[in-house]
Amino acid sequence: MEMDGLMPDDIISSLNTLENRFSVFKAGQSAGLSESFFFFSHDFKFLMKTILPDESRKLKSMLFSYIQHLQSTNNQSLLARIYGIYQIKSPYFAPLELIVMQNTA
Repeated sequence: MEMDGLMPDDIISSLNTLENRFSVFKAGQSAGLSESFFFFSHDFKFLMKTILPDESRKLKSMLFSYIQHLQSTNNQSLLARIYGIYQIKSPYFAPLELIVMQNTA
């Protein structure tokens, strides 16, 4: 995040629940086996995608190598920027894993 000039407050602002409710309802479902869905933050800074718990564990296990790669390339890597993996809990649905990435569109 900091390498891209982002602060935690930037993500918090972009992920505001009320601001993103329309984006969530318009979310597109992937054609892959995971049946995950994705949507952009209301300000189009970030792309959010649901992921399976196994995917979350795998990404977390690769985190140190991912950060090392970004640092070793002076942040010039073509890999997508991952800014966080979160779990959303609600009384209305099962816990949901979500990855937040840079919008490169």
